[in-house]
Amino acid sequence: MGGPPTPSPNPGVNLDKFFDDVETIKDDLKEIEDQQKKLRAAHEESKTAHTAASVKELRARMDRDVGLALKKAKMIKVRLEALDRSNAANRNLPGCGPGSSADRTRTSVVNGLRKKLKEKMDEFQELREKINGEYRETVERRFFTVTGENPDERTVDLLISTGESESFLQKAIQQQLIDHVGSYE
Repeated sequence: MGGPPTPSPNPGVNLDKFFDDVETIKDDLKEIEDQQKKLRAAHEESKTAHTAASVKELRARMDRDVGLALKKAKMIKVRLEALDRSNAANRNLPGCGPGSSADRTRTSVVNGLRKKLKEKMDEFQELREKINGEYRETVERRFFTVTGENPDERTVDLLISTGESESFLQKAIQQQLIDHVGSYE
């Protein structure tokens, strides 16, 4: 009982290293999910932010969350490719050829992880599109509030790309106050 472990009769069937790699990928997928939750929370918080500085800070944080999730996804993709290569090499071992139980298990697990990554990235992309769409609508409303006109796509793009979308309404309000105070002098 207390002796050394008995080596497995077929070393190729030993899936311990494979499942360690799978667990690492699952942990990475969980991190992407956590980033998605952070992004969603920051987006909700941005809806109630009132100062240009706080909105800019939130948007910067959201951009960082997106960047981290994309890096993590690339790392997962590289790890999945490494598992594919490992699976191909494993097929050359005795008893682990194409169609063997070990090969089917390994292939099935990797394909499942690949599918899960795709689902997570699709969800992430949907969230990004929702956030960007809602932000564009906010910028359009601000522009309309200040000018009384609906902005064209180019104007909205310009306001967003220059960062002016955050200070546009604030500058207009300040100008109105200056004009209002000036009318009393």
